[in-house]
Amino acid sequence: MPEGGIGSVPGVKDTTRRRSRRYDPERRARIADAALRVLARDGIESLTHRAVAAEADVQVGSTTYHFASKDELLLAAIESAEERSTAVVEAIFLAERPQDDLASALARFVEVLTTDHREQLILDYEIFLAARRKPALRSAAGRWIEDSFNLMRRFADDATARMLTDHIEGLLVQAVVFDRRLPADGTFPAFQRIVHQ
Repeated sequence: MPEGGIGSVPGVKDTTRRRSRRYDPERRARIADAALRVLARDGIESLTHRAVAAEADVQVGSTTYHFASKDELLLAAIESAEERSTAVVEAIFLAERPQDDLASALARFVEVLTTDHREQLILDYEIFLAARRKPALRSAAGRWIEDSFNLMRRFADDATARMLTDHIEGLLVQAVVFDRRLPADGTFPAFQRIVHQ
């Protein structure tokens, strides 16, 4: 047999290599991560199967196999961003020791997010706001809010946790839209009032 296997025989199609490429159990996750990178770099309007395929270094057919539409690609990106953002946000917040002084921890938490994590914050809200135009994405966006609420209720009753969540989201939206850094001393009084009402 000629070197190179049966694909080297004239008229016989080599499917061995194609099958080995097709078996890639992590390909879907890699494509979702690539979609998130395209969003971060180029914005939502630039999210296409071709752009994501190039970013993931796969054939376009792989992206359409796992995600039939642009909305499915966007949903995968939102879910990927939600998972990463939730982990980062929780780590930052817990590092501020909210069990010692919740209001102070919240104020420092907002300062860190709006100062040291601005690019990630902007991306998160760009993706989050895409749900306004695409109802199919709203449940994924809603989970983002619920993740924040569940983090707050570890340190406060449900009613206070909901007020804190709403207040934090409002502050972060302002920080993104108006390009503001929010120092802890400016947000602490409102947090203190909510916590100790």
